[in-house]
Formats: sequence, C-alpha cells, structure tokens
Amino acid sequence: MRKILAMMLAAAMLAGCAAPALQRGCKAEPFDGFLPRYMSDRQFALERTVFPLESLEAAEERKTLVTREQFAASALLADVIKTDHLSTKQLATPGGMEVNVFRPDSDSLIYFYRFRQQDGCWYLWQFEDSSL
Repeated sequence: MRKILAMMLAAAMLAGCAAPALQRGCKAEPFDGFLPRYMSDRQFALERTVFPLESLEAAEERKTLVTREQFAASALLADVIKTDHLSTKQLATPGGMEVNVFRPDSDSLIYFYRFRQQDGCWYLWQFEDSSL
C-alpha cells in the first residue's frame, strides 16, 4: 500500500504551483492513447506531470508535494499495477480525467490519479490516496 503511495508521491504531487513546460501541437490528444504511454514511459511521464505534484492522503487529511526527483525515483505506474495485481477504472470528471487504481474485491486500497488537458496535452496534476 505504501509502495504505491511512495511511488506516486514521488511520482506525481502537484500543489498547483509550477506548470510544466507545455508541449505544443497535441491537438486534443485522446486520453486512451496518452495513458498507456504515461504509465510505462518514465521520460514521457516526467514531461507530462505538473511539479510539484500534489499528493493527498485522505485518511490523514494531509497534502504533500512531490518533486520531479522524487517522482523520477518511483516505480512506473504500469509496473506497480502489474506487480501488485491491481485494477484500474477511468472516469471523466469536470475538466479532466481520473484514473482509479484499486485492489479488486477490497476497499482498503484506493488511489486516484487526476489528469487535465493543457494546450490539448494531458498532464497528471494530482494524486490521492483514499485507502483505509
């Protein structure tokens, strides 16, 4: 449980401060094409994460900021999902997309990765650990 949190805290915590260097020309990039690459390509994930990344821990009502360096040192999301046998679900939200990562048949492990588009490109801007 803490493995994913540490990965995502180090991987994707934004406090709404610094914006990423915007890539031009995404032309309304489809989320379904973006996500698999984001989950498995470290350099791409670094380019498409807003730093500092905001990380929320719901149980402790705490917000942490994850740096680029912390994120770079964490496991790739695809590796964590595969290693820990987790499932995912995508939800459209006002202004973005949310990826819910969870352990099937359990409510004790729940993570939310929140993405939004800027200039047609998708960026991770917030991670939330809602685990019990």
